[in-house]
Amino acid sequence: MKSGLPLLTCGKTFAPDLPEQLDRSEPPITIAEVFVDSKSIQTPCVLTKYSEFIQFTLFGLNPKLRICYRLIRVGVRDAQILQEWEFLYDATDRVGFGNINAIQPTVLNNCDCLKKGRRKLVYHIQIIEIETNGVRSYRLQNQSFTATAITGESQHERKGAR
Repeated sequence: MKSGLPLLTCGKTFAPDLPEQLDRSEPPITIAEVFVDSKSIQTPCVLTKYSEFIQFTLFGLNPKLRICYRLIRVGVRDAQILQEWEFLYDATDRVGFGNINAIQPTVLNNCDCLKKGRRKLVYHIQIIEIETNGVRSYRLQNQSFTATAITGESQHERKGAR
């Protein structure tokens, strides 16, 4: 029996050591994953939400921190890149050599509406590129990754099906 009730799933986050530089030609770094079994939901839409705080210390002239993320959906037979995001802190107008300590929030959302037949899925948040200049240190903290699966049918479609 299919249910129209939402399904909330909490994921796992990881705290790997992050390099100063990461190129797209290198293996990505997985920082979060969430498993979704949407078999009880007719034509599900899955809203994923990843959040974190990036704590970093910049110094010198023209400091810059750039991190590129991507969301991947992995099914039984395939994997698909759903979206990419970029975090950029660029202080090119900064003059002087004192340290800048900062904490920046990051929230990455995606709504993935699925066709019938997709059941067990894994969503991964990966870092695919890192660029630093004048970054003394940085780290990810207070990470969270959730998925909420709801029916993708509109109210009008459900009323017409009765």
